[in-house]
Amino acid sequence: MTTAILFIGGVLFLGQVFSSLFEKTRLPDVLPLMLLGLLIGPVSGWVHPADFGRAGEVFTTLALIVVLFHSGVNFKLLSLRGAMGQGALLATAAFAVICSCVAGLAHGLMGLPWLVALVMGAILADNSTAIIIPLLDKLHMTPKAKTVLFVETNIVGVYSIVFALAFLGAAAKGDSLSARGLALTVLQSGGIGVGLSVIAGMFWMCVLHRVRGLENAISLTFAFVLLVYGLSELAGGDGAIATLVFGILAGNMRLMKRLWLKKFHLPALAFNRAEKSFFEEIEFIFKTLFFVYMGICLRVGSVWPVLGGLALVGVKLLLRAPCVNFCLSAGVSRRDCALLWATCPNGLVSAVLAAMAAQQLPQGGAALQDVISALIFFSVIVTGLMSLRIEKGGLLWAGRFFSRHAGTEPAGQPGAQN
Repeated sequence: MTTAILFIGGVLFLGQVFSSLFEKTRLPDVLPLMLLGLLIGPVSGWVHPADFGRAGEVFTTLALIVVLFHSGVNFKLLSLRGAMGQGALLATAAFAVICSCVAGLAHGLMGLPWLVALVMGAILADNSTAIIIPLLDKLHMTPKAKTVLFVETNIVGVYSIVFALAFLGAAAKGDSLSARGLALTVLQSGGIGVGLSVIAGMFWMCVLHRVRGLENAISLTFAFVLLVYGLSELAGGDGAIATLVFGILAGNMRLMKRLWLKKFHLPALAFNRAEKSFFEEIEFIFKTLFFVYMGICLRVGSVWPVLGGLALVGVKLLLRAPCVNFCLSAGVSRRDCALLWATCPNGLVSAVLAAMAAQQLPQGGAALQDVISALIFFSVIVTGLMSLRIEKGGLLWAGRFFSRHAGTEPAGQPGAQN
C-alpha cells in the first residue's frame, strides 16, 4: 500500500513537471506519461492491468465524466461567431470523411465488425482540445485561421463523443447496423440525456448561489455532476451526453438567459474562479493518472497495432487535406491551411473512449484500444514536428494540397511573410 501511495504521488509530481515543460516547448505531457506507464507495465512487468480489477473500469468512467463536463464548461457559444461557417463546415466534412473512410479500412483490413469499425472511425476523427488550444498561443497564424481551428476542434469533439458513444452502445448491445436503428438509439439515449441535463443544469445554476454558502460547496457541484451521469444511465439515457450538455449549459448560462430566458427571474450564475480551478485540478489529476494507466494497459507483444496507429495518422492527414482545401475560403493562405491541416492530434477523449470500447466490446475492443493508443502517441509527435516545420518555412510540398488558396499571408496580419 505504501508503495502504491508513493507511486501515485510521484506520478502526479512528474505530471506537473511534464505539463510545465509543455508551456515552454511543444511536447505535450501525453508522451512522457504514456512512456512511463509503458515502462512500469508491459516492459518491466511491475504492474499489470489485472491488478486494478474493477477499479480500472470505475476510474475510466470517472475520467470520462470529468473530461466531458470540463470540456462542456469550456465550450463557449459566443466563440463560434467569428468563423462559425467555415469552422463548422470543416468539422462536419472532416468528421464525416475520416469516420467513414477509416471505418471502411478497419472493417476491410482488420476484420472488425462494422459497428466496432465505426467506433474506431469516430474516435480517430476527434482532435484534442487539451493539446490544440494551448498550442494556439504558440502557432503563428492569422486570427481568422485560429478561430476556424478553435471552432472546428470544439465541434468535432462533440461529434466524436456523440457518435462514438452511439456506435459503442449499439455494438455492446449486439444490434445490427442500420441507419434507422442507430437513429433511434441516438434519439432515445441522447434525448433522455439531454432532457435530464437541461433540467438538472437549470436547477443547479439557479441554486448555486445558495450552495456556495455551504461547507465544501465546490465538491457538491462535482457530486451533482456524478448524479446527473448516474440518473441518466438509470433512466435509459446516455450519461456521457448528459454530462457534456450539462457542462455546456453551466458554462453558457448567462448567455442563454440574455438570449432566451429574459422573462424568467433566474440568477443565471456562472462558475467563479475557485470553482473553475477546482475542475481544472480534478481534470489534471485524472488526465495524469489515466495516461499512465493507458500505458500500463498497452500490449507490446505485437508490432501490428503500433504500425496500424502510425498508418492511421497518415490516413487521417491524407483525408483531412481536401477537407481543409475546399471548406476554407480562398482568402486563407496556403501556410495557414497547412498549419490547420497538420494540427489534428488525438488526446484524452480518444483515450477514454478507446478504454470504454475495450471494456464493453469482447470482440475487437482490445485491438481497437491498442491501435488508438499508438495513434495518440504518434499523432501528438507528428503534430508538433509538422507545425514547427511549417512555421519555419519547411514542408513546402504541403502547399500543393491547397492550390486554390493564396500563396502568402494577407497583408497586415500576424505571421505575414515579407
